[in-house]
Amino acid sequence: MSPFNLKSYIVESHCSYCRIFISLMNRYFIQFLCLLGFLIGGFTIVSAQVQVGFKAAYSLTFSRSSFLLFNDQEDRLTYEIIFRDEDVRPLYGIMSYYEQEKVFVQLEALYKQTRSAFTTIDWSNPEFPTFNETKVTNFVVVPTLAGYKLGNLKLGMGPVFSFIFSENSIFEEILEFEERRRPFEIGVSANVGLKLYRLHIDANYEYHFNRVADYFVFNQAQSGFAQSPGYFTLGISYLFF
Repeated sequence: MSPFNLKSYIVESHCSYCRIFISLMNRYFIQFLCLLGFLIGGFTIVSAQVQVGFKAAYSLTFSRSSFLLFNDQEDRLTYEIIFRDEDVRPLYGIMSYYEQEKVFVQLEALYKQTRSAFTTIDWSNPEFPTFNETKVTNFVVVPTLAGYKLGNLKLGMGPVFSFIFSENSIFEEILEFEERRRPFEIGVSANVGLKLYRLHIDANYEYHFNRVADYFVFNQAQSGFAQSPGYFTLGISYLFF
């Protein structure tokens, strides 16, 4: 085997292993999260300074209605996509908390589902048909907070990682349209909370760096709405350990 063919073989083998690894991660993502929960629980038993419990939260979105216009190659209006609203279902999951004097660190892993409502108008059709679609996306959201305690008051901020493990496809009847979405999103959150013994009450403002529906692709051109997702979340947690 020539050196060139050997190099190609190694690269192809490496890519194959990468594809297998990604497939396994997608298939066993929930099992991985369960394992993570057990590891956090085990760490809590070892270190009495770390507390772990359950959290439930309700989130409101700041995304507002807007629209996109798409033209064909002759610059004629063909489609209009309207983002109507977004609904966020209640969040729930686990939370771990550590404090040392006036400093605290808070890590969460929450299940989150969003339902984004879109409407499409086909301006290329004389009858101007309208299609209503709902994009349902399931996330595992991992907010990581660090900050200071002033008595029972908590003030913190940190990054938010949102991992997508399932979603549906929309606008499949439009041949020129496709979705190219990354498997995760990144944002930042600011937190104000109260610690009442084992009970925690937290209010968060969360801002995402991506844009609403920035994964839309029309005629091979990346698109998306001008606004970025923002959320206000009110949560309550109880720490058992």
